[in-house]
Amino acid sequence: MNKLLIISILLCLSCARQFRDTEEIVLSVLSKNVVGKTFKFNLSDKKDYLNEVDVAYLGEIETKAKEKYYIVTWGRVWGPNKHTTGSILLYDNKKQYFGNYVLGASSDLPIKLDKNELFFYNTTKNECDRSLVTKIDFSEIPKNIFIKCSGELGDVYELNLDSLEKK
Repeated sequence: MNKLLIISILLCLSCARQFRDTEEIVLSVLSKNVVGKTFKFNLSDKKDYLNEVDVAYLGEIETKAKEKYYIVTWGRVWGPNKHTTGSILLYDNKKQYFGNYVLGASSDLPIKLDKNELFFYNTTKNECDRSLVTKIDFSEIPKNIFIKCSGELGDVYELNLDSLEKK
């Protein structure tokens, strides 16, 4: 029973640290206010374990309801096989976390934001039509986004409103 309690406490501390690290990194990038530049962070805590994060602030959107949000991309390369994951993070006008879209890979991340539209390109995806461009209108925060791959095929990603702490 004591071992289970100790393991549970260590897991909670680890998750809390990851949340704090994520929040600190994103807020440091937002404070720089540099649109489109990718900032790299090495979060590896073991000698032979890769854990690198690329964070980019894409800009600010304003919804039809006049609410403002900051759009940040979070791409992570991790583990011995260099797995990738990607997320689009939304922060409100007070720079507080609002929600995210967890994407399949960092190659799924949008490249730019222009006039409330996120632009996704397939240029690095061998299995997709590289000429396709997906534009997602953020004049209202979409509950789901659909990123085209080829023809009418693609991937749907859902807006997650849970806290980063649960990630």
